[in-house]
Amino acid sequence: MPSPEGLPSRADARRNRARVLAAARSSFAAEGRMVPLGTIAARAGVGAGTVYRHFPSKEDLFEAVIADSVERFVAEGRALAVAEDPGAAFFGFLERVVGEASLNRALCEAFAREAPGRIPDAAADGAGREFDEVLSALLRRSQEAGAVRADVEVPDVRALVAGCAAMEQARGPGVGVLTAVMCDGLRAERVVTKFDNVTEEPHGGAAVTRDETDRCGMCGDPLPGDRASRAGRPARFCGAACRQKAYRRRTRAGG
Repeated sequence: MPSPEGLPSRADARRNRARVLAAARSSFAAEGRMVPLGTIAARAGVGAGTVYRHFPSKEDLFEAVIADSVERFVAEGRALAVAEDPGAAFFGFLERVVGEASLNRALCEAFAREAPGRIPDAAADGAGREFDEVLSALLRRSQEAGAVRADVEVPDVRALVAGCAAMEQARGPGVGVLTAVMCDGLRAERVVTKFDNVTEEPHGGAAVTRDETDRCGMCGDPLPGDRASRAGRPARFCGAACRQKAYRRRTRAGG
């Protein structure tokens, strides 16, 4: 019921705002940020003045919708941050984010509009910062568990999520192949262990045993003096080139 001043009551204002957000959420998801504000108002069943009363510009409305989605990701990520299997939690979170963004033009545009994988400025002081924190926690736990390669950082993951979501959207819903490829690329190298004394994959066709781990597992050259990897485990290769060669060899072998 209108107030004496002719303005909507607080309850009416809250209902109108919720209707605007709901209409904007579905409109932006289906059509992207270019959908006219008047169209959103009509779908919400309110006038344009009501929309402007709550959101001074379409950009403000767009960012409010995106922040709402990011907050849901944050809540899910926090629940996964205490999962027993850190690797499964990390990859499950990535699949969830990419899957939803690939079906939502607004999320795709928001992730990619500033820089690859960047959360929108509207959320930078709130949900966006919390998203980065949750992603960082999931990544760190999965790296400590040996499930994710140690040379990956949060900006790398955000960029991959943005690009993968856009490509999955272009390919059509329900494909998911590129998401699987992205996740496989993030996985840590697996150690082939045939006997108790084997610590590395073969190089030159021979097994590498504990007394041979002072040499590169690919080319056989001596390892650098500082053999500790970024994850705190002993280095297995003399450099990035040999690490990539080993990865390609395993890929070709199907392992």
